[in-house]
Amino acid sequence: MKINFVTQWYPPEPAGPAYAPALGLTQRGHEVNVLTGFPNYPTGQIYDGYAVRPYARELGTDGVTVHRVPLYPSHDANAVKRMGNYLSFATSATLAAQVLPPADVWLTYSSPATSALPRMLQRPGRRAPHFMIIQDLWPDSVTDSGFTTGRVGAGIHKALDVFCNLSYRDASGIGVISPSMRSVLTQRGVPDAKIHDTPNWVGDRPLPDRVRTRRELGLPEYGRVFLYAGNLGELQALDDLVDAFSGADAHLVLMGSGIKRGDLEGRLASSPQSNIHLLPPVAAHEVAEYYERADVVIVSLVDTPLLRVTMPSKVQASLAAGRPILAHAAGDAAQVVREADAGVAITPGDAAATRAAINRLAALDDAALTRLGANGRRYFDSNFSATAGLDRLEAALLAISTKDNT
Repeated sequence: MKINFVTQWYPPEPAGPAYAPALGLTQRGHEVNVLTGFPNYPTGQIYDGYAVRPYARELGTDGVTVHRVPLYPSHDANAVKRMGNYLSFATSATLAAQVLPPADVWLTYSSPATSALPRMLQRPGRRAPHFMIIQDLWPDSVTDSGFTTGRVGAGIHKALDVFCNLSYRDASGIGVISPSMRSVLTQRGVPDAKIHDTPNWVGDRPLPDRVRTRRELGLPEYGRVFLYAGNLGELQALDDLVDAFSGADAHLVLMGSGIKRGDLEGRLASSPQSNIHLLPPVAAHEVAEYYERADVVIVSLVDTPLLRVTMPSKVQASLAAGRPILAHAAGDAAQVVREADAGVAITPGDAAATRAAINRLAALDDAALTRLGANGRRYFDSNFSATAGLDRLEAALLAISTKDNT
């Protein structure tokens, strides 16, 4: 197939879920042209080595052709600036899409939802079937984030709702990354037959020939070690997690950076707890060693209606590591851990119940922990590996690519 792939974010930005389909489909022999912006995420600053120009074309060593268009670089908390970032890319990409070759199918990485505009506004004759992969539910992810409030927020919500419904009708097929997204979309009038399960996938994190010891990694040497590695943000329910580990029979290691790190440092400085440890972030290629030396890895998310229907990539990464999982979360993320029999899932907010779950996992012997980790790895191979993910996406694209152009 000839595939025109629209995604606002693409490497060298941290955009693994967008890069994986582009690379995988290319490796399977499809011709992929990526339409994206000049890299600026997550800092909001154009990356070194790039300059905003009307248009730039790159042919990577991976075989993917990348077409870059200008945008307003921003990842600001200000709603106006953020929308300026989204809309400037959508406008530039719509204009520049004319330079892309005719396609058998258009593929859109729908986060933000405005990325659907370039295909929606194509002139007749270039409107090949359109497949959207929904990464974030709009308008929920905008209006529930606190960016917009009051009457202005209500107006934005209504406008985005109308736009999203138009994009759903325009699409020949829609991919969802979590099961509950299907239910939400069907409730909004999307025919179930149009929806395909296309969960994100992650690659294996290779271990070095020699894995460093716990002492070398700065981990506690004795006792069960529960590791949370990733963004230390407001959505990760980290205060609830720290509360639950107070008095638990295990160590909690928090490793990463984010807006909550300063608060956590202050809390642990004013009230030290011998079983709670805060480590600095490490390079992505080093994370596998920490997973290997931990007894249990943690997925943690606050419990909100929006987050219940999302599937953070940390779930797949944890399953791939073959370690038992404490899912301090609700919704689809928790359900995957239960289905896989890969650990324990507990809803955030109840410190006593979470502490009991922690102690239950900590009390398991090594053989039982190994069994849970192996269960998770098998589930990953069947559902979230690159092979499984590409098979699903390729089948969906092939199914719609035979439809008549409109």
